[in-house]
Amino acid sequence: MSIGCESQSSACRILLTSRNSARERTKAPLVDACARFHVKVPKSANLARLRTELVKHWCVPYSSSVPASNPVARPARPCTISDTGSDGEEDFPVAPLRRPRAPANPSDVDTPAEEDDDETSLLQTYGVEGAGADEILGYDSDSDSEDEEDTPSDEEAQHEAFKKSVRVKAVRRAEGNRRAGGLKTQKAMVKAWDEFKAMALQQKRIKDVIVDEHSLLLFIAHNAEREKLNRRGEPIPGTRIGASQLKKLFFGALRIRKEQDAADKTLASKRPAATFIVWEAIKNRMDEALERVRNGLDETEDAPDIRANTFLAEVTEEQLQNIGCGFLAHRQLRLAVFGHLAWTAMNATGNRGDDFRSLKLAELQPYSMQHPVHNMKIFAVLGLQGEEKAGKRGMRTVVNPSYSTFIANKNPQMCPLGAFAIYHHYIHDEKAITKNVDWLRNSSWRDIRILHGPKSPATPYNEQNFYNLICRAYLAVGFTTRLKAHLARHMLGYRQEEQRVDSNDTAKLGWKRGQTYFDTYAPALPRKAILGGAGYQATEIYEPTWQKVHVPPHFLRLVCPMAEEIRSGKSHLSGADKYWEMIIELRPYLFQCGAAIYQKCPKSAIFRLPAFTDPDVLHWMKTTFPTQLISVQATAGSPTDLALIQNQILQQSLENMYTMLRTQEKTIRDLTKMLERRTAALSPTQGFSDTTYHRQGASLARIYVHSTYSYLFAAQRFSSPPPTSTAAPSTPVVIHLNGNMEQTGTYHLSDDNDANNSIRGFVNSSPKSPDVPRAPTQVDLVLPPTEAFFAPGAPRGIVPPLFGQKSARWPDVFALIRQPKMCWAVWGPSKTVDKFNDVREFWTTYVDGEPVYNDAGVQTGMKPPLQLVEQYLQASWRTPEDPKRAGIAKQWERYREIPQWIHKHSTSRGVSPAVIIAELEAVREVNGVRKGLNWLRIELEKKRKEGAVAVTSFRRLNDVSLNVMFCRPTSQPRRRLH
Repeated sequence: MSIGCESQSSACRILLTSRNSARERTKAPLVDACARFHVKVPKSANLARLRTELVKHWCVPYSSSVPASNPVARPARPCTISDTGSDGEEDFPVAPLRRPRAPANPSDVDTPAEEDDDETSLLQTYGVEGAGADEILGYDSDSDSEDEEDTPSDEEAQHEAFKKSVRVKAVRRAEGNRRAGGLKTQKAMVKAWDEFKAMALQQKRIKDVIVDEHSLLLFIAHNAEREKLNRRGEPIPGTRIGASQLKKLFFGALRIRKEQDAADKTLASKRPAATFIVWEAIKNRMDEALERVRNGLDETEDAPDIRANTFLAEVTEEQLQNIGCGFLAHRQLRLAVFGHLAWTAMNATGNRGDDFRSLKLAELQPYSMQHPVHNMKIFAVLGLQGEEKAGKRGMRTVVNPSYSTFIANKNPQMCPLGAFAIYHHYIHDEKAITKNVDWLRNSSWRDIRILHGPKSPATPYNEQNFYNLICRAYLAVGFTTRLKAHLARHMLGYRQEEQRVDSNDTAKLGWKRGQTYFDTYAPALPRKAILGGAGYQATEIYEPTWQKVHVPPHFLRLVCPMAEEIRSGKSHLSGADKYWEMIIELRPYLFQCGAAIYQKCPKSAIFRLPAFTDPDVLHWMKTTFPTQLISVQATAGSPTDLALIQNQILQQSLENMYTMLRTQEKTIRDLTKMLERRTAALSPTQGFSDTTYHRQGASLARIYVHSTYSYLFAAQRFSSPPPTSTAAPSTPVVIHLNGNMEQTGTYHLSDDNDANNSIRGFVNSSPKSPDVPRAPTQVDLVLPPTEAFFAPGAPRGIVPPLFGQKSARWPDVFALIRQPKMCWAVWGPSKTVDKFNDVREFWTTYVDGEPVYNDAGVQTGMKPPLQLVEQYLQASWRTPEDPKRAGIAKQWERYREIPQWIHKHSTSRGVSPAVIIAELEAVREVNGVRKGLNWLRIELEKKRKEGAVAVTSFRRLNDVSLNVMFCRPTSQPRRRLH
């Protein structure tokens, strides 16, 4: 026997002796054993602590429910710790022992002979015999003994073991409360982990079977780099597993760790598993797998078609019909019935293959659905699915069903109701799987699956067999696709778009979940999407033509004849009663849809059912049904054609109405232009314009000015012809506009003799009524003197240019100014830089304008924004007419420094001017003292000049670099390019 095994056996004997002997409270042997095996324990450790540390040194906790194939050789006599709970719980065996670690000094390892007696083995281990042995075994029993209140008793140890068993059982029960597919997947994940664990232990890459950070990183890397396996478990060369499989393996390993955490609560702190490094590793590996598949980097697998998994991946109607025939072509009756039902149901509801596999027989119930547009009822079959994942249910106390709705399809070969009728005829009349069902008890038939296994109707149809069933159907018609059981759900959205169904309604189809009221107590069915799945638009009348073909009454008695007998006396069981009522309603669908299928696939296995083997039924399907169907279609007409005709008539009517409206609009526009042209002479603006002043200025200067505009206009019209002299009068005629001249668009402030800044322009337009005067406002435009609107040396008018009844705007005023130099006295800043309160007020006068107040402090007008004045008039408006007033340029230079800084930086930085204003206000705060705006202006001016010097220096340096590059001396003059 090896040294490690002998030492291991010795440790087990020490543990057993310390627990079972009469000297159970002596910890000296355990302390010596910890010292020999280099186990660090505190000096104050009690007996339980010493035992625990020795167990941790040699043993590992229980890992998973699946037995692990541990390659490490076990000892001939494995040790067990039997802790029996008060409730008689089973003993938990000690986990496989670790491989012994060699001590630092090999000479320290003792190799005692293997003896049956544990005490004799201990004596031989420590090399003491006789009375000295008893003394050593009982050494210092008084001093080393623990107080009863400090030393855990057997009851406490048993209770701890019992609590651990309760935790482990709870975890196992929670793991078992999953869907059958989840349990099957986890079983495969445990198998993959055990294979990796055995390999890693053999290669000494991990030291035990604990799922921690290190083992998870190795597990992720191992699976990301290994090849796919076939059904025999053999690797497929040139392949790699995908991102979805990597994700399943990772979470499968975490489920194994969950049970290990329950067995040992200290693992969470000592050996964490799902750390940040592990999450980054799995996400990185999954991303690499996705890119590898998308770009076709695997040797044996090509990249997917660019149209795959997009709305361009279309499947034609003919291909869908061929796939349906592929399901019906199965030679086995059971597979043909199941395949046809699954294909039609998935196309009608949008359920995926695994969703439909979970549907149970008792969950099928009849329902009368209201048409979303027309006043009509539609017979439907609801699938009240209630099977969900445990994680999805959460803490709900009621498992609410999810609706899947089946209605008759426009195409009888794709009708799910006909497929359900064939299915029920198969299970009740052919196989009689419900003959032993007690219909008085709901629980007797609640577990029957629609798609069930061959041995038991309560067993779900095998997932792999269902996959193979679909693949064979695709292969039979030569259809290739990467999607198998999910094809119907994938194509549903594209087909519903043709029926003009909103995508939000389409998303509600299938196995959906939501709130209790909308999913259980209210018929929250996406009716437009359901109709779209059946091939109908919401505006169409739902009336499948093939349903009008009459089915002989004696045919109906061939399908489930026991239905009426079972329904009698079962009214109190509404679920069973409605179920058989649904079967009775589905009887005609079996013959109508079966006859339609017979026209396409007469050799299908479904025609071996008892109802189809009847000679009368077979004759009816061959001759009567096709003839009556053609007659009904010819009589009813095609709903599609009628809808097209209606759409064409409606479209033509709308086009005629649109043409008529366009003609009326053009006529009204021409009449409006003619009316404006003919009434233009009646407008004050046309009757008294600026052009008239320039052309007849001399004559206007000699006209007697009346107080009203009507007399002034009459005097102009009946005066004598103007003289030939065009010189302006020496004393200009100035009038004060009163309240009666609001039609001119301007007015003069009362009690104000200053003609330079007392003129205002109306902001509001003239009222519609001629008897109501136009009221002045506080924001009326402050206009320059009348002389500013006339060219120098030209005749000067007696009033400013008139704006008529419209409201005056600054661009209109700027366009009429002929002498901009006269505007500074009226529009220039009324305050110096230091007189403004803050930067915001400064900025407001620049972009919005400065208000004007009278002596009483009431605002009477608004100056134009100086930014707008500068844009239209540029430097001409601040050029003084008198050379002695050269200080205007200096005043403007001081004023513009701050607002132009704000405008420049807000534009260059892409921020609001308010941000720049706040920054400037913060600059003004220096050592708790608020500086004035003039100080701020000087600082900004310095920064602007420093920036300009820097730009100039950069440009000169750039010129020197260019001269050096072209080997041209800087002193040599540049040649001109011709």
